Amino acid sequence: MRPRSVTVVTAVGVLLVALSAAGCGLGTGGDATTSPAEQTLAPLAATSTVTVGKREVATRCAGSAKDPSVLLVSGYDTELSQSWDRVQPALGAFAHVCAYDRLGVGGSDEPPGRQTVSDMGADLDAVIDAVGLTRPVVLVAHSLGGMIAATWAEQHREDLAALVFVDATPPSFVAAALEQLPRDPGAKGGEFRSGLATLLTPSANAEHLDGRAAFDPPIVFGPVGSQPVLALTHSISEWGDVRRQDAAALDSAWVGGQQTWADLSNRGQVQIVDQAGHFIQNDQPAALVAAVRSVLTGS
Repeated sequence: MRPRSVTVVTAVGVLLVALSAAGCGLGTGGDATTSPAEQTLAPLAATSTVTVGKREVATRCAGSAKDPSVLLVSGYDTELSQSWDRVQPALGAFAHVCAYDRLGVGGSDEPPGRQTVSDMGADLDAVIDAVGLTRPVVLVAHSLGGMIAATWAEQHREDLAALVFVDATPPSFVAAALEQLPRDPGAKGGEFRSGLATLLTPSANAEHLDGRAAFDPPIVFGPVGSQPVLALTHSISEWGDVRRQDAAALDSAWVGGQQTWADLSNRGQVQIVDQAGHFIQNDQPAALVAAVRSVLTGS
């Protein structure tokens, strides 16, 4: 077995999970309080729509088409502006970087009645072509977007330059949380569990995700080869009101899941980002920009 590799970005002690109970805690909300380091910024193009199948998808790009391609993949039900405003201009200084709203989110059309993670991966592939990104592509995926990025990467290994997971939800985490937390919505952790449970039923969530196909049993992703895989994870806990024993069990599931992401590649690594909650790209934007630069340069 390949030795596990964990890098701490500045000093931090114990890793805690950073999902908030609001909005299922899988990609909604986020407080931007930390300014990025001084760096060159690229102007953002206006948000525009592209056609994916028979539906319109909102997109936004920055940077030169001559530079390496980067696609930003948001968390569940999170608009591109909420996810990427603080990092996309800086990324655009050295990459052709685009972001998009998935169906049912922001400026994109409504989704079909049922979607799987595989369906979302197919849409991701179509977006790459529609916005004019040149393959291979670096995927930068936040929260639940990590599963969509990994699905695409497994099916398009030759088109993948690198994967950067940004506090990405591990495939096994939702099942572990649903099993661990109390079913009573009024109990500690019950509200959090109820939010997660909406992901299982297409009619109950904004993106019409059929979560049972993804989480019951959890998807197991195959390796992506030797392309760099960097799993950034948070250092600030945002669990909300849960019992201590439940928090410990969920912490364990999250930490192990980050190593699962890194293990997709023989060049995989986990980095704990100091002073960052679930929205690392908002709390510590310079750390994310540096991470993307590092997978592009091999440094």
